[in-house]
Amino acid sequence: MNTPTRLSRPIVLTSVALFAAGLLSGAAVYARRTEAVEVHHGDTSAWTVHLVLTALAAVVVAVLAVRGRLVPAVRAPFTRAAAGRVRLTLREAVRSPGAAVRAVVALPFTAIFLYEFYRAGEQVIAGLDPNFTANAWGGPSYLGAMYCHYLDAALLATVAALALHGLLLGRGSRRAAVRTSSDVGMVE
Repeated sequence: MNTPTRLSRPIVLTSVALFAAGLLSGAAVYARRTEAVEVHHGDTSAWTVHLVLTALAAVVVAVLAVRGRLVPAVRAPFTRAAAGRVRLTLREAVRSPGAAVRAVVALPFTAIFLYEFYRAGEQVIAGLDPNFTANAWGGPSYLGAMYCHYLDAALLATVAALALHGLLLGRGSRRAAVRTSSDVGMVE
């Protein structure tokens, strides 16, 4: 059984739980909506930026698809291998200053990666409030705001996942931690 490509139950369940929490938060935002509709300001939509980002993302997705790497790339942050790298980095952080630095630097990227699931869930219901999307990027429509917010979420989560891939320790456990110490200019 090839465990590096199998999904990690804790990572997947955490992502799903954060999305569900976002749905609940979005429902709370929607429940507190007001009847007075905000005025839409045309300079808040940011469509030009999002169209450029869409084109760049489409090129990356096409290249990954042609190379047969799209599904593995999307699945990578959710695999047992990724969970093992998190555990290894945390375990070695106690013994190695370099691994500790990596763990600390990885924290904001982890927060960004996980927050995107919460925020994506929140958008689903909160976006039904016209005031929530009135001056959103892609607003004032629900679909436009969802498009821009989901594109941002996908791009931010991807950048965070790539940063984590570079920060988290890989196989080789102790030797990797020792190399990490010298990589960041620290001595064990």
